[in-house]
Amino acid sequence: MGACRPEGQSQAPSLDYPAAMAFELEPDFTGEWYGEIAGRPGTMLLGELNVGQLYGSFESDDSEVELVLLLDQIVLDLGTGGSAQANRSDFTWQDGRGSRGIGWLMINREDTAITGDYGYGQRITGEGGWSFIRVDDG
Repeated sequence: MGACRPEGQSQAPSLDYPAAMAFELEPDFTGEWYGEIAGRPGTMLLGELNVGQLYGSFESDDSEVELVLLLDQIVLDLGTGGSAQANRSDFTWQDGRGSRGIGWLMINREDTAITGDYGYGQRITGEGGWSFIRVDDG
């Protein structure tokens, strides 16, 4: 996962987001998460800006990769006049060195694990999977 896009790779849009679901309790993405992005272990912090909008940062354990995220949690229409926050958040990212793109994160029903993917430019996948578990405060 470098700062620049390797030459010869397509930047054609890939916008097939996974289906979002609503759970009985609204998912809570905020907090400290430990895991990896594209095989690079590190810590991700997610905090709330507004209802359904989050900010985030990821730093790899070796400090070689730092990403800043802006996330929008998907809201589902329940068809009964109501809506609910979904288990998927779509995000934009940048690394502070000129690389930026988009991606998605999904949280499990128990709010203990997050998976996702990201890409450069307008591709939501292709640059590496995300896998995190919530850091237990005690």
